Amino acid sequence: METTKRVINIGEKFGSWTILDKQGRQVLCQCDCGTQKLVYSHTLTNGQSTNCGCKKRKESIQVGANFERLTVISDVEVKGKRGELLLLTRCSCGTQKYVSKNSLKRGLTQSCGCLQRETLKTDKTIHGKCKSHEYNSWLHIKRICYNKNHHQYKYNGGCGIEVDASWRDNFTQFLKDMGSAPEGTVISRIDQESNFAPGNCLWIPRKEHYCQIHFLRRKELFISQTLPEPVVTNCEINISPNIIRAIIKAHANGEANMNKLATQYKISTQDAINIILHHA
Repeated sequence: METTKRVINIGEKFGSWTILDKQGRQVLCQCDCGTQKLVYSHTLTNGQSTNCGCKKRKESIQVGANFERLTVISDVEVKGKRGELLLLTRCSCGTQKYVSKNSLKRGLTQSCGCLQRETLKTDKTIHGKCKSHEYNSWLHIKRICYNKNHHQYKYNGGCGIEVDASWRDNFTQFLKDMGSAPEGTVISRIDQESNFAPGNCLWIPRKEHYCQIHFLRRKELFISQTLPEPVVTNCEINISPNIIRAIIKAHANGEANMNKLATQYKISTQDAINIILHHA
């Protein structure tokens, strides 16, 4: 079926455009603002082009408008070196700076630069640990709680388990609460029905962790209805009851660093772990 091509006549209006002359597939148009420009005829007939862009440029940003850390303090637009329109802003840190109007609208600029500097500073703080077992453990618990494609999600996030808000986006706080992981250990929850949070997590021997995973799989398949006894390397803990009570109390109050507890009460880290597992 043959389609009829739309005929464009000189003097015809398309939005703010007025046709001045026809030059093949392009037509010379003049915008209501006075700007003249060659425009493809099909963009006029299908409504893609209705003006030179002046209407968009005239969209003002009011004084007091907030864009993340930036607040517009003047609506006087200044042209930049590349012809872009700039607005004077004040950052939450107090710095005043001219920022591209377009960048503000699109969310590309959110501060005077202080946000990036703070991010870099944070990255440097954790840089020495970014390849450590502790850092990978922190990433791991977030994956199994929030990544639905992770094979362990159904045992964690799928059961409503989450990472505590104080840890979720703060590795520094996680490391401060948990301390360095003893060799051969992995992170685990004391109460398997509660979140990854200070006071409910500790570093346990990898062998114990595998036993926990095995139990979860057995439970899922209804092979067993009872929790097997924890596998520990030191079943008999010959430690003063006062020390045991003190360690349990400290852990319940949020102290998750087993190394710190062991040093404080002059016992081995493994004994501190066993106390929490057997008596908490």
